[in-house]
Amino acid sequence: MAANTRMATAVQILCVIAYTGPEGTNSEIVAKSLRTNPVVVRRLLKCMQQQGLVEIRPGKDGGVELARAPDEITLDQIYRAVETETGVFALRPRGNPNCPVDSRMKDLLTPIFGATDTAVETTLRRTTLGSLVGAIV
Repeated sequence: MAANTRMATAVQILCVIAYTGPEGTNSEIVAKSLRTNPVVVRRLLKCMQQQGLVEIRPGKDGGVELARAPDEITLDQIYRAVETETGVFALRPRGNPNCPVDSRMKDLLTPIFGATDTAVETTLRRTTLGSLVGAIV
């Protein structure tokens, strides 16, 4: 199973925007940093705009800037903005109800997966975008 890179991509996008300063930048410049297509950047920017992390200026002279100071944006806020699935792990949707192993998986795994989700959110909440950008310069 391949690892999901949406979170890492979103964090790098915001770091580029913060690094360029208060005047902001545009998706083409951000895409060059990531060596990806600007469409990929724009999709994630829309998710982050909906959560109040960035402001997008449309048009020929448009661009993108942070909606808040980098020190006010935590990694858990970015995570919630770009990750469509809730939780790090998920239970299998179907199994054999006649199997004793399958019938116990929900009860056995739910508390473990819940604790994992809590640990991830707690860890991400401790780091701000500002602390990452500060380590770059």
